[in-house]
Amino acid sequence: MMNKQTSINNRIIHGTLVIILISLSAKIIAFVKEALLANYLGTTEKSDAYYMVSSIQQVLYPMLSVGIWKVFLPVYKKNLAQGKSREANEISNKVITFFYLVSILLVLFLYLFAKEIVSVCAPGFDEKTKILCAELVRISAPMYMFIVVAAIYAAMLQCYNKFLGSQIREIITHIPTIVFLIFWYPKYGVRSLAYALIIGGVLRLVVELPFVDWGYKYKVDFRIKNESFLKMLKQLPAALISEGATQINLLVDKIMGSTFSAGTISGLNYANKLVNVISGLLSSAIATAIYPQMAELVALKKNQELEKIISHIIKLFCIVIIPISTACILFSNKLIEAVYKRGNFDEQSVKLTAGIFACYSIGLLFIACSEIINNVFYAEEDLKTPMYISMINLLVNVTLNIVLSLHYGVNGLAMATSITAIVTFVLRLIWLKKIVVIKWGKIYFWILKIILISGISCGLAYFLGNCFFENIYVNLVIATVGGIGIYVLLGILLGITEIKSMIKYLLKFVKRS
Repeated sequence: MMNKQTSINNRIIHGTLVIILISLSAKIIAFVKEALLANYLGTTEKSDAYYMVSSIQQVLYPMLSVGIWKVFLPVYKKNLAQGKSREANEISNKVITFFYLVSILLVLFLYLFAKEIVSVCAPGFDEKTKILCAELVRISAPMYMFIVVAAIYAAMLQCYNKFLGSQIREIITHIPTIVFLIFWYPKYGVRSLAYALIIGGVLRLVVELPFVDWGYKYKVDFRIKNESFLKMLKQLPAALISEGATQINLLVDKIMGSTFSAGTISGLNYANKLVNVISGLLSSAIATAIYPQMAELVALKKNQELEKIISHIIKLFCIVIIPISTACILFSNKLIEAVYKRGNFDEQSVKLTAGIFACYSIGLLFIACSEIINNVFYAEEDLKTPMYISMINLLVNVTLNIVLSLHYGVNGLAMATSITAIVTFVLRLIWLKKIVVIKWGKIYFWILKIILISGISCGLAYFLGNCFFENIYVNLVIATVGGIGIYVLLGILLGITEIKSMIKYLLKFVKRS
């Protein structure tokens, strides 16, 4: 039994490490892009207009690409697991053809109604900023024709365990923005960045194609009379609502943020992006690596193995994300200053963004765990449950946004997001019992030990980071190294065997590499 659990642990850790190594460079490139954007744009009306375009994209893209991915991948993987590769290819052709046409209609809609969309999404913008934002929406609209198809190819690549092919697009898509910022932004301004988004969308698709090497070639297929395809279309509205509601929560933050002072939208965006870089590297890597495996286990009805994987992932998240979340709250000012404070990003920008960042950090663990649990529902082809929970999520978030922003300003918007994440995580756990029963056992006491050692190690790390040098970067390195060392030592002393196992496996992985 222990050998089997160790094997599951090793598979999860090994798969996660591989995905992290692949996606780490993508996160670094994205981080460089955000730092450059902060340097050139700061927290101004121009940055608010640009980031509102980005926020609209962050709603539409998941609704289309992630929604498609969630319903398409289980069907595609199921066909592959059952040896029906021809049927899988036929479904791919139909899906790509259908959603490429949908993306064209979306582009026309954005072009025709850009002004109205901006008025709804940013009611607090002045007229000049609204006009600029609408122009950026129109310029960047064609990118959706490419990123939607790229998402379908990414799902296919993941089903063949070609994670490099599916992840490398995340590196390439940021490069045009970096190049345009350095060479064309000084002359052509923020409009040049909208053109960079189109080029990034094209490259996002093109870079995946060389990895499609299993004999598949796309063929236009307008025939929708296919049982699996029609079933996917029926499931799609629920997936779109589910994913859309999650992203609309972020957009609601920015809609309400537009009623505060200039720069608030940018502060929300910078804080959210840094949170995603710090925690998303692990949670996104695991979700990406595990989802195809979950879909296969569900297709083969191996519920016992599915339960073990979910349990181990939640434990892994607790071990890693609880100390990260604690550190983000304690070091919020130092982290924001180290990452963004340069150029037009001044002390006031640091203060604004750091408060938001600390409040977002509270919900990191619950957002990560929710993503994994949602994948179980999608793998089971139960799209109604995630849809209902997402609608509750939206209702709770909007209510808390109104209440907390009145008392805590823009920080209340980020705090509402974190509290909502906690509430909906509990709901997901309750609904999960219909599919898999998680054997929690002594896990609650185990989590309390993780919280305890996280608090102690982060507190001592904060002390170490203020004792030796004036340089903020040196202090953060000392605090990080010291904090990790203390955390691992306390974990071993308190008998948290998972930490010891992770260290051993990491050392073996490094040796093999």
